[in-house]
Amino acid sequence: MLNAAYTVGRVFVPVIFIVSGVQKAMDVAGTAKTLAAANISVPEMIVPYLQGIPPYEALTYLTIAVEIICGLMIMTGIAARWGALVLFVFTAAATFYFHNFWQMSGEAATLNQVHALKNLSIMGALLLIVSGGPVGRATYGRSEQ
Repeated sequence: MLNAAYTVGRVFVPVIFIVSGVQKAMDVAGTAKTLAAANISVPEMIVPYLQGIPPYEALTYLTIAVEIICGLMIMTGIAARWGALVLFVFTAAATFYFHNFWQMSGEAATLNQVHALKNLSIMGALLLIVSGGPVGRATYGRSEQ
């Protein structure tokens, strides 16, 4: 019963990433502008390898790939731990760059604090997947029988 509940939870957690990735794919230019406005640095040394793609557009494509591919990895249970670990780091970075309520005031601070706390909860779920893998076999210190 617990493995069934874990599997359902594992399927639900990445939905937010997959939907977000698809939405970004439908508005690459808008997402690139958002990334540029957040002052996310793109290392100059990778620019020659982008073959003329603007750096923030390339970062957008990377973001889309991470959200969709890692989300599907978790959802299908194929390398779920790795997908969850990558999305954990991705979510931590997104929280730092986009929901930095500690640098805001008023309603913006309150709204972004809620988003940051939501992301913290998602990160907790991702760590549970990192711990439990695709079928939730984490034993938490007791031997499996």
